[in-house]
Amino acid sequence: MLKVRTIKAGDVGELKDVARLAAQMHGFSAAAELDLFTLTENATYRVTEPGHTTVVIRVYRPAGRPAVEVQSELAWMQALRNDLGAVVPDILTGLDGSQLVEVVPNTTPRCFCVAMSLAPGSEPSEHELARWFPRLGEITARFHQHARRWTPPAWFSRPRWDIATSFGEFAHWGPWQASVPDAEERAQLQRLADVVTVRLEQFGTDSARFGLVHADLRIANLVADGDAIQAIDFDDCGFSWFLYDLACALTFLEARGDVDELIASWVDAYRTIEPLAAEDEAEIPTLLMFRRLLISAYVGLRPDIGLAHELRDNGYNAETCVLAETYLGRFTSNPGAR
Repeated sequence: MLKVRTIKAGDVGELKDVARLAAQMHGFSAAAELDLFTLTENATYRVTEPGHTTVVIRVYRPAGRPAVEVQSELAWMQALRNDLGAVVPDILTGLDGSQLVEVVPNTTPRCFCVAMSLAPGSEPSEHELARWFPRLGEITARFHQHARRWTPPAWFSRPRWDIATSFGEFAHWGPWQASVPDAEERAQLQRLADVVTVRLEQFGTDSARFGLVHADLRIANLVADGDAIQAIDFDDCGFSWFLYDLACALTFLEARGDVDELIASWVDAYRTIEPLAAEDEAEIPTLLMFRRLLISAYVGLRPDIGLAHELRDNGYNAETCVLAETYLGRFTSNPGAR
């Protein structure tokens, strides 16, 4: 169900004001303390107040995803929570029993808001990835196992992350070329995109290798507490290759010296839960490059966010070109290579 709250013009100057109203719809007072966690595609706040359990309020990007897509995200999260326990946050209901709150300012586009339980712990350190990647492989396999068996509601609607929706004319995040101004880099990445496209089209979208995935299981979306780990931020969840979740886990980590060991530990742990064909495993490098190009597209779509500035300053495109050289050397000289 959806609860709508219309507020007067001028009352919303920032997303924090929207989050405060959403918090009040969940029983907090106007004096509750709101601390910003992240501000990329959406804004996420920790809400604290004496006498209340601390929660997280997410404010979805104004005029972003339609209500049915947000409700579908919540439906899968709730199903995972019901079946797998606290490996995902709990979706909290408002005072009227609604999970999804809609704040409708008169001066800005409407905002959808959701309250979730606060995951205990912190983001895993990059120095401890060897410890966490097997656990992540296991959890990801359980997500995929659940997705294969779960029957979504008839109205379920989530985006598809394939070649057409990622590199096509109407790509979700626009053209990857938008964030690659250097002509030589653009030419190199076009060669990469061409090979990735051919290989993934040949790989196909059979249900054994393509289905509902988290689609953003990078380190920033994991919370570790002792030996437990929780996956957060299902905003990109949708239909893609199951191994795209591994590519997402390695976002910004593809050039690490131990990346092959991380992949091997993830794969070994995954196979303790779900089967993984050798032909699928052989396409992991292609999905890593697919993800690199998608990140370039996202930077082109949101050039003013902090992540975009950081990637430009750190030479993300140049690093992708170096990785592409190795990938192309392997797969263009032998197109059928595995």
